[in-house]
Amino acid sequence: MRLPGYPDNPDYNNQLNIDNLESAVTRINLQYPHADFVLVTGDLVGCLFSDDAADYLVGQENPAEEFKSIMDGLNIPYYVALGNHDYQKGYDPDIWEGIMTDNILNIEAVWKKVLGIEPYYSFVHEGVRFIVLNSNRGAARSAVCSGRINEAFCTGSFDYLQIEWLEEEMKKTEPVLLFFHHPLFTDNKIYTWASFSSFLVEGGDAFYLSAQTYKDKIKAIFVGHGHSWVSDTLYQTIPVYETGPIGDRAGSGENIHVITVDPDDNLYQVNIGNDAASYKALEFELNP
Repeated sequence: MRLPGYPDNPDYNNQLNIDNLESAVTRINLQYPHADFVLVTGDLVGCLFSDDAADYLVGQENPAEEFKSIMDGLNIPYYVALGNHDYQKGYDPDIWEGIMTDNILNIEAVWKKVLGIEPYYSFVHEGVRFIVLNSNRGAARSAVCSGRINEAFCTGSFDYLQIEWLEEEMKKTEPVLLFFHHPLFTDNKIYTWASFSSFLVEGGDAFYLSAQTYKDKIKAIFVGHGHSWVSDTLYQTIPVYETGPIGDRAGSGENIHVITVDPDDNLYQVNIGNDAASYKALEFELNP
């Protein structure tokens, strides 16, 4: 959602995105009343219009507050990962591109003010450690997106402090589920995670070594960003799932994954929550 007053463009329908998110919240409340919580894998908004936490209009009309207002309609808790759009401090309607923050700490302070979240974090629920990472914090964020003039943050990467933190989290006793925004280079090099290979977590990022080291502990990884339903594996062991979008291109309030976890029996079942959707067929090659 891009509020207030910024124009839509052929790829963006602000009101439809709001309607889709409201529809998803209503559906979850009605069809999944016994779910434990919801977790969103990024792009909570189209942009923020400000990265000044000291002057961010909490409680007034703005994208972050609109997102919070809608999500607060859930009857269960929710958690979020931050996506590339969540680091945009503005939008240029002349070239249809986001204006990225110059200081990620500033925009993360806005999100902490509105939602009370850290840029990455973990929590334990029913014997499972849920780790919410931030794939916008590494050096690759500065690369301009393919086909764009100025907009960046399309390529995922992780900062070393976050990877060090992740390593410590992995040493704890619980099995792990990971959630973040950018897709990965996975085992099958012929897939359609995103429009460009540069939209994935860059090859060689330190995350891959951590994931390989702890591949038996990581039970699944869930991502967004690519606006597609895709499933593959990482290191022939870890299932990786991309969830279809609620907003923007191909958006629908039906686009959710339903995850059932039974850590006592080591069972993890993942189903597409949209009866009309299926994982995208393997189509073309992306090289790291």
